[in-house]
Amino acid sequence: MKKIVQLIVIGLILLSCSKNEQIKTTAIKSSEAKNAEIEVKITKLLAEMTLKEKAGQMLNIGLPSILTGGYWDARDSAVFHKEKFKKFIIDYAVGSIHNTPGFTPEKEVWYKIVKEIQDSAMQKTRFGIPVLYGIDNIHGANYVNGSVMFPHQIAVAATWNTELSRIGGEITSYESRAASLPWNFNPNADVATNPLWGRIGESFGEDSYLISEMTNAYIKGSQEKGLENSTSTAVCVKHFVGYGAGKNGKDRANAIIPENNLRQYFLPPFEKAIQNGAMGVMISSNAVNGIPCHLNTYYITDILKGEMGFKGVVISDFSDVEFLVAAHQSAKDMREATKLAVNAGIDLLMNPYDADVVDIIIELVEKGEISKERIDDAVSRVLRLKFQLNLFDTPYNNPSEYPDFGSEKHIAANYKTVSEAITLLKNKNTILPLPTNKKILVTGYSANSINVLNGAWSRSFLGRETTYNDPTKLTVLEAIKKQVGTENVEFVEGTDYLDDINSDLAVLKAKNADYIVVCVGEIPASEKPSDINELELPKVQQELVKRLAKTGKPIILVMVQGRPRIIREIEPLVDGIIMAYLPGQEGGRAVSDVIFGTINPSGKLPYTYPKYSGNVLPYYYKKADIRDINWGYNGFYPQFEFGFGLSYTSFEYSNLKINKDTLSGSDNFKVAVDVKNSGKREGKEIVEVFIKDLVATVSPDAKKLVRFNKISLKVGEEKTIEFNLTTKDLASIGIKNKWIIEAGEFEIYVGGNPQELLNSKVYYKN
Repeated sequence: MKKIVQLIVIGLILLSCSKNEQIKTTAIKSSEAKNAEIEVKITKLLAEMTLKEKAGQMLNIGLPSILTGGYWDARDSAVFHKEKFKKFIIDYAVGSIHNTPGFTPEKEVWYKIVKEIQDSAMQKTRFGIPVLYGIDNIHGANYVNGSVMFPHQIAVAATWNTELSRIGGEITSYESRAASLPWNFNPNADVATNPLWGRIGESFGEDSYLISEMTNAYIKGSQEKGLENSTSTAVCVKHFVGYGAGKNGKDRANAIIPENNLRQYFLPPFEKAIQNGAMGVMISSNAVNGIPCHLNTYYITDILKGEMGFKGVVISDFSDVEFLVAAHQSAKDMREATKLAVNAGIDLLMNPYDADVVDIIIELVEKGEISKERIDDAVSRVLRLKFQLNLFDTPYNNPSEYPDFGSEKHIAANYKTVSEAITLLKNKNTILPLPTNKKILVTGYSANSINVLNGAWSRSFLGRETTYNDPTKLTVLEAIKKQVGTENVEFVEGTDYLDDINSDLAVLKAKNADYIVVCVGEIPASEKPSDINELELPKVQQELVKRLAKTGKPIILVMVQGRPRIIREIEPLVDGIIMAYLPGQEGGRAVSDVIFGTINPSGKLPYTYPKYSGNVLPYYYKKADIRDINWGYNGFYPQFEFGFGLSYTSFEYSNLKINKDTLSGSDNFKVAVDVKNSGKREGKEIVEVFIKDLVATVSPDAKKLVRFNKISLKVGEEKTIEFNLTTKDLASIGIKNKWIIEAGEFEIYVGGNPQELLNSKVYYKN
């Protein structure tokens, strides 16, 4: 009887597996059929469209171009300019629109704006092609008033929790679609190698693998229900390629990237994003090796569309075709710039102010300087994305059909993300968490500002506008008061970003406090406004810490900043350091919850935190990079290493095992390690796996991240964590700029903090 039952169970399992395979096969066939149908529609449209109609589809304008008033005028309502609207939407039938109307609309207002555009485009033009609306909703649907605003990407990366990145993408898509915004200029897949670059806060950090995993999770959340779904948005991965590697650390600066570095570090996040369904790629505003990315045929056509097989839309960044003339000096006029950009492979030109490029494209094609095949390729990509998004049938969405917009459910997900992002960098004598019945002095630039917590791209481009701040969201100060009672909290501003306000008063009040919480930070900024000339934390903010330290009271330093600012001189003066990054709307209460122990911090750094501005290296440096003045190899001077982060509990690692000691070909192998919570409270730990090639013709990296897993352990609990690897994880770019594995020894490092990694070796033979 027992055997009969077993056979029945096995049969049911096999039947279930068979049905699942049938469902999967049916879904694939359905998708293939749908795609084939789309291609037929595209072919038919292309055959009937005029050159002007095709060129119009290649233009992306800014919304203010069709509104009354000047492009950059501040507005409190969106009023269409009759003549401009007709010219762009009907006469030129523009393919795409981006930007806000000059204020941040609620979803209902967005609906009205988009509806009027789409109704006109679809009812008053010959083919009724809908407009593709794109927006920079980069940390939540930040350009839709009332939406949740998540932490910026650098904080999401610090969670080392891909599920949180996926959820962030899913909620951002849902709340963007509630406003009829179907195309999101996000995620950012830039590899940020220079912390002077202000947009490091909008990136997933310095490590190619971590960036890839977080990027793909975000794409999954945005698109996994299918682009035709009314809660999905198409992503536009940016910026291709090398934007985060400017030689001088400034925005849009020239990067020097040898081919092997390009392929080892910068291309993999984009390649994996394309493999995972990204249908939009935005080109980088800068130049690489002196060649502006917007005219780089090798990057766009040969690599992106050729090697990577990208079938989606390649869009320029804001005015960057024009900047081939004005900034890069690589084209003599707009005509030449347009020719270079389109022939390089750009499909959609973000030319925000006018339709001149349409007329230029027409002339260039008629004179044989751009081929008709290149135009048809570009237009087919734009149309394909519109069909995939189902815009022909559903060009806008009824906001009333999105009941979870700004909901408690979405707020809870936001809070969870920031709670896992916050990184504890110092906890001298386990001073943290603080007791709730003591006197606290709160001071510093970022202590009482929602705008600093939110950073740039928060209702407004720079994020400094206070009009749209949600009064229900708490600053760090307000959250601390709510947690411990106003009678126990004293607040003194201390300093502004660069100027002293009343630090004398802060020092005076500190004498009556048991603990001091000093909140330092950066002014909200992105792109060129985020450029700085010194990586050090502004002197006035450091001086406040130095003066408070003389009081002898314990100091907790809270850093609210997108990039690491050098704190070498004040680090020894403080007892605890909390990195909050740019935590978003729920950042104030999450920081307070870490300070007082409601949250056990579990974030780890997604970049190397430098100690000196003249010694900035990523963790995957070459050995020759760290020669010291005594000819040794101790010249790596980080303040805190990549992957570092403390907890209010402790974790012990043991029993590292690799199931094979010799590898060859395309072998798979397993790495296992035991992790135990040896502390006194439940906590989350990030288990990191690195590989180091001990000898390679191209000088090997110090190590490279190949896997990670975030786990939760109760007090005394122990788990065996396994990772499945392949020999591909051993590979690196060789002399001929191809991925290779050279025979020899490789070290495997596993652990939770870079100074305490277990290691073992494997041998690879050809």
